[in-house]
Amino acid sequence: MDVVRTNRRRSWKGALILSGVVLLATIAGMVFVPRERVLLEVGAMLAGLGVGAWLTRFGVPRPWIGSVVLVLFVAVSVLLGSSGYAWFGGFFAGTLAGVAWGRAVANRTVQAAAPWTVDAEGFATMGAVRSAAIAALRSLDGKKSGRLSVDHGSARFEVAGGVGQGMVCHRNADSTDENSWAVLQSAGVADESVEVPMGDVQGFMPARLVHDLASVETALTDFLANPRASSFGPEWVVGIEAESTRLTTH
Repeated sequence: MDVVRTNRRRSWKGALILSGVVLLATIAGMVFVPRERVLLEVGAMLAGLGVGAWLTRFGVPRPWIGSVVLVLFVAVSVLLGSSGYAWFGGFFAGTLAGVAWGRAVANRTVQAAAPWTVDAEGFATMGAVRSAAIAALRSLDGKKSGRLSVDHGSARFEVAGGVGQGMVCHRNADSTDENSWAVLQSAGVADESVEVPMGDVQGFMPARLVHDLASVETALTDFLANPRASSFGPEWVVGIEAESTRLTTH
């Protein structure tokens, strides 16, 4: 599961095109206007265009100002009489242009997703992610804080349990492939099950899959150094056991 936070971009071109259509329709209406009123209506249209764009792009600092703007909008329309359509058309086109403006600025300032995440919080540098991941690992108590996930692209490292109580550790170079998860195991451990606290639930795990802080910290350090490794070493086991125990811990 990809937990990297992303920013959804919204197209500004559609709003800009619609603004242009409204503006052209307003201008077309001026063809039938007597010459002595053309300047008045052009001025009203441009004023409405500017006010609409500004208000939509930057908003109003206080809620009550919005009510004042609405009253002024209606008042100007009444004062202009038959030329009020130019003010209204310009204002409507301006609001659409303001929407396009805001979206265009937002699209340019969207930041790239952080290359690393620790429990869905992004980090840009190795030093920062290493410190955050190790601190999060050492703080696992098996209760409120009973799980840890570290992601780098599609690679993922998971821990469930608590310090001093035992932890179960999984990793994958491509977390979208549910069949290729690996679980960390220890050799020479008695064939028995132990209870591991995992936040809101308790899981019974084979003792060989339950580790202390030092072992899991070593595994985490290895993951941080080479998250996309295709081979994890003999201490990692893939297959049904890895998948089923991860389902229990996730």
